[in-house]
Amino acid sequence: GFEAGFRFNPEHPTSLLYDKTPNGYKLAGVMYTAPAKVDEDDLNSRVPLSVARWHEHVNFCFPPKGRESEAWQKNPKFGMAGSISTKDACDQAGGNFVPLIFGWMVHVYPYEKNPADVWGK
Repeated sequence: GFEAGFRFNPEHPTSLLYDKTPNGYKLAGVMYTAPAKVDEDDLNSRVPLSVARWHEHVNFCFPPKGRESEAWQKNPKFGMAGSISTKDACDQAGGNFVPLIFGWMVHVYPYEKNPADVWGK
């Protein structure tokens, strides 16, 4: 992730992405990142905007301490798939609101059979 703050190196993804399988985990793809402050021209020079959709995770409500598992339950209020997306609602639920997490990111799934899924599912 440190290197991605300064330049794009396709040989050094920020993260490896795995799918859970009955026997453990299987490599599914990679994630590249860029700082939140970069503009579209910089993102386009890293991975062209015509090829992939760079995105940010915004309006994130972390669950209250001791209730972290709630972010992974079915129909969660908290977490990446949570229904809470405003600071007021997060505060009322006792969570910790973060307007922006990480910065820009793009996911690549090179093993996908459908070319439309290679640059994000």
